[in-house]
Amino acid sequence: MGKNNWNLQEMQESLVKDTEQRIEHGFEEIKNGQTIESVAVPQQPKDTEPTKGVQTYIPMSMYRRLNDIKLTRGETIANLVAEAVGYWLDAQEGKH
Repeated sequence: MGKNNWNLQEMQESLVKDTEQRIEHGFEEIKNGQTIESVAVPQQPKDTEPTKGVQTYIPMSMYRRLNDIKLTRGETIANLVAEAVGYWLDAQEGKH
């Protein structure tokens, strides 16, 4: 016997089972509104300041409020959060 005694059928069945569980878990997250918003990085005009992507976690109640505003305005969550951070920074620096 060689040192690689892998059972191909067993490996395939395990992979299929794992994939099915991941898909099922993903559907549960979608159903419960627990998905993380994915954000496409927009192309920037050459004359704008470079940007940095930041990931954070917020309570679902805040996410739902943010998502409502997103849908109302037709904006992305990334743009809304960037706007909110700008207001917060201005307030911290005494500009508001």
